[in-house]
Amino acid sequence: MESLIIGFYKSVQHTTKAGWHKVYLRDLLTVEKEQNTDEQYEVYSVSVSRGIVNQKAHLGRSFAAANTSKYNLVHFGDLVYTKSPTGQFPFGIVKQSRNSLPVAVSPLYGVYRPKNPSVGTLLHYFFLSPLRTNNYLAPLIQKGAKNTINIHTEHFLDNMVLLPKCEKEQRCIADCLLALDERLAVEKEYAALLKEQKAYLLQQMFV
Repeated sequence: MESLIIGFYKSVQHTTKAGWHKVYLRDLLTVEKEQNTDEQYEVYSVSVSRGIVNQKAHLGRSFAAANTSKYNLVHFGDLVYTKSPTGQFPFGIVKQSRNSLPVAVSPLYGVYRPKNPSVGTLLHYFFLSPLRTNNYLAPLIQKGAKNTINIHTEHFLDNMVLLPKCEKEQRCIADCLLALDERLAVEKEYAALLKEQKAYLLQQMFV
């Protein structure tokens, strides 16, 4: 499913190239340092396939520290950078929170607020691609002992991406991508139901 979204983003990028420009992320995002002071918000993790998810629901247990008051708060629309390698993303992953309520994440994560919701959504889809993510992060990363990643939260913003200049176009593309994502989720659920129905029919046929 994600390959369809990535392909759509790529096609839009090429067809509207004249109206796009390269811009530093520091001009689009601000670092957020709000903390889970009262420990009232649940702890979430960042998943490659599912985005920002509840640790207990997704992993079956919480890996949070006993005291989460220093954990960073993430609001709806914020972007989170994990700063840790996983799978095809050796420099970490970037995801946008679609959770309606604030959530707490590890203080090791970088949290960023976009200047408008559409920019945040476009960047979320931009960073779905391992190639684009790695190309963006590689010049910024310093490898430490035992291959650990060294990058300051602010330094993450010191590279450029190609985005539409016009906010109306940003909003239009972001809305299309979100609608496509929702449609794919519905189709995936429908396919799962058909698979169950097929299994049931086969079971009844060969009883």
